[in-house]
Amino acid sequence: MKFSVLALWMIALLTGFASAQHSGDIPPALVWDKLRGNCPASLDWAALRGKIVVISLRNDPVFAEDIVEWNEVAQNFQGEQVLFIQVVAGSEFLLDQALKQTAFQGCILFDSDLANRQSFKLPRFPRTVVVDQLGVIAGYSRGGPDEHDVRSLLNHQRAAGLFEVPPQPRPYDSAAGLDPVPSYEVHISPAPRGELRALDRPGRPDLFIIRNQPLKLIILDLWNTPMARIAFPEKLDEGNYDVTAHIPVADRERLLRLLREAVERRFGLLVEREERTQRIYVLRALGNSSPQLQPAMSSEESMSAAGQMSIIGTAQTMQDIAHAFEGLLNVPVVDETGLKGKYNYSASSKLSEPEAAFDLAHQLGLELTQAERQIEMLAVRKVP
Repeated sequence: MKFSVLALWMIALLTGFASAQHSGDIPPALVWDKLRGNCPASLDWAALRGKIVVISLRNDPVFAEDIVEWNEVAQNFQGEQVLFIQVVAGSEFLLDQALKQTAFQGCILFDSDLANRQSFKLPRFPRTVVVDQLGVIAGYSRGGPDEHDVRSLLNHQRAAGLFEVPPQPRPYDSAAGLDPVPSYEVHISPAPRGELRALDRPGRPDLFIIRNQPLKLIILDLWNTPMARIAFPEKLDEGNYDVTAHIPVADRERLLRLLREAVERRFGLLVEREERTQRIYVLRALGNSSPQLQPAMSSEESMSAAGQMSIIGTAQTMQDIAHAFEGLLNVPVVDETGLKGKYNYSASSKLSEPEAAFDLAHQLGLELTQAERQIEMLAVRKVP
């Protein structure tokens, strides 16, 4: 009996054969938008046969400290028949900035469309696929590669730590223990010792969950105000609390109003917005362009991060960048650059605070100057 290619494909699809990969399968061809790092002349599986190929896939942006971690693993196999490939998405700008600080010993595939993740049929979480010397999939792991498994394969032994199929995510259920019956009651209680910390993720308009957070962060989250623009009273409660609410209607504004009233009542506070004349910093443009501050492409996702004496971001407005400096200085920063649109930026300084913030601004072609302005503040007062 003869079958057409289409018929064979349909049979495979109906039986589930085409829907998953296992150890022992031939891996799909690698694809990429751009290559970085030290890649071999060919990434065809026939050309890579004889090597162990460790492919780590991630979606989030790459920073210099990530590359340092990658190199620490790769250095343990220097001179051996092992190729480390990092498949990354996120921001190409951030990747290039990271590589300027730290070169990668292995190969980097920039894959903006997540095509490799789809062809390997992996969930949208960091995963590693290991291909053995024969050119077949040896197994999968969560997160990064396990050195012991790679060493076992080099010695032609079974890698006991690898999964035969892609491991699925183990979600953390922050709503565990929450009363499933909706009501207009807000529950506030001291957090159990050692409980996982979690801030609310505004995905559902009827549900709010905070786990093991101090009162200052609870207020910051509920009133959606940066820490530098909140005036707290002395001797504010320093304990950590759980706050949960599950109301019968899908009304986010009503939910937040109930939560705010409950927090004020529980801790004896009055929280209100008011105009105040404050000492601030003004962010202005110096007039000279900087390679560390570049217009963002329309397709880039918005993100930002700050480390020790460093800031980085993609698709950020100048007001967003002002807020980044606000977080470093813990003083309100007002954008008066006059620059429109969205930008990618990256800067790091060897100076100590607060001088580092001014150095970072100059690297971006900006300056911070002290001033006084009337701005809106969130005033938190204790009720007598």
